[in-house]
This record gives sequence, C-alpha cells and structure tokens, in this order.
Amino acid sequence: MLQPDSVRSVATRLETYFEWYVRVDPEVPSAVWSLLSRFSALVEGPSNPPAAQQLLDDTRGFSFGSPWEELRLALAQLAHQPA
Repeated sequence: MLQPDSVRSVATRLETYFEWYVRVDPEVPSAVWSLLSRFSALVEGPSNPPAAQQLLDDTRGFSFGSPWEELRLALAQLAHQPA
C-alpha cells in the first residue's frame, strides 16, 4: 500500500515522465494531459475517493507501459483512502 507521501512522489515523477513522453511522441492523445492534471489535483488533496475511482476508470482506455500502470496503482490507493 502506498503512503500519501509516496503517492505524491509518484505523481511528480510521472508528470515529469509524461511531459517528456509527449514531447518525444506528439501523437499522445491530448486526453492524457487532462487525466494527468486530474491525477495531480487528487494527489494535492483533499482526499476524494470517488473522484479517484472515476479517474481510475477513465485511465483504463490508455496504456503507456509500466509508468501508466504505476499511476493506476496510485489511483487505486487514493480511491480506497478514507475521505
């Protein structure tokens, strides 16, 4: 189980990674930026498990390898935290 500080660390690292990824591959859908922005907002708080669950559901349509799966794991943790 990821601790809140670990989730923040994951969010920061993934934002940096996907900023790079989009520069390298401009064909990444713009919806990915929206998903990442929503993820960052969730990480910054306050706790919002329903929004985290919705975002987890919304990320199912994309696959960007292990970093994306790590993002989904962090979302699953956020979705099951007490509000």
